[in-house]
Amino acid sequence: MTSPAAVLDALPSISLSELESAAALMNRVDRKYFVPRALLGRLLPDAGEGLRTLEIGGLRSFRYRSVYLDTPRFALYCQHAQGRRHRFKVRTRTYRDSGGCQLEVKSKGLRGLTVKQRIPHDPARAGRLGADGRRFVSAVTGTDAAELNPVLRTDYRRSTLVQGDHRITIDEQLDFSTAGRRIAGPDDLLVETKSAGGASELDRLFVQHGVRPHRVSKYCLAASLLYPQLRGNDWSRVRRRYWPEQA
Repeated sequence: MTSPAAVLDALPSISLSELESAAALMNRVDRKYFVPRALLGRLLPDAGEGLRTLEIGGLRSFRYRSVYLDTPRFALYCQHAQGRRHRFKVRTRTYRDSGGCQLEVKSKGLRGLTVKQRIPHDPARAGRLGADGRRFVSAVTGTDAAELNPVLRTDYRRSTLVQGDHRITIDEQLDFSTAGRRIAGPDDLLVETKSAGGASELDRLFVQHGVRPHRVSKYCLAASLLYPQLRGNDWSRVRRRYWPEQA
C-alpha cells in the first residue's frame, strides 16, 4: 500500500512563485471530496502526467490556521445554509510555518464561481479585523463589517499539487475549535480540486471509484458541529458519515 505522503514525496516540486504563475486561481470552481487515505494513495499515480507538489524551504506539508468571523446571529453562515446566490465568508489565514497572515473574503457568485480577495494582515491580531480590515471587508462586500467577530478556528495540514492550470489541495489533521470546545476531523483526507472551469483527471478518477463531491465548506461544517443551534442544513449527511458521534 502506497501512502499519499510517499506519492507526494516522489513527485517533482514546484515553487510558490511558479505555482502562482501557473494556477493562482483567485476566480475558480471548487470540488471537494472526503477520500480514504489508501484510495488516494492508489489514485494519485494514475492522475496523469505533469503533477507537481508545492515545496517551500524543504517542506511539502504546511500548517494552516484560519479564524472565521461572523455576526452575532451568524448572518454569513445563514447565507450559505440558505443557498443564497451571492454569499461570502470572512477569515484570516495564518501560514504557521512562515508566520505570514492574510485577511480574505471568499465570495460565491454566478455559476458557482468562487472569488477570493485578500490583503496582508497582522498575525498577532488574527482574530480581529482592525480599522484597515473593516474598510477592506466593507469595500469588497458592500456591507458594514463592524459586527464581525471571531466565531471559530480551523487548524489543519495542507499539501498542494499543480497539474497544468489545475490546483489540488489535500488537507489532513482537521481540527475545529472555539474558546470552549474542540472537535477533531476524520481520518479521511479532504481533497479540493480547483480550476477555472473543467474537471481534472483526478476528478474523473474519483467519480469512477464512487467518490462523490460534497457541497460543503470548512467554515459551515465546523460551525454546524461547534454550534448545535445552527443544525438542520445541507451538511447533516456529511456530519453523520464523518462525525457520527456529533450527529
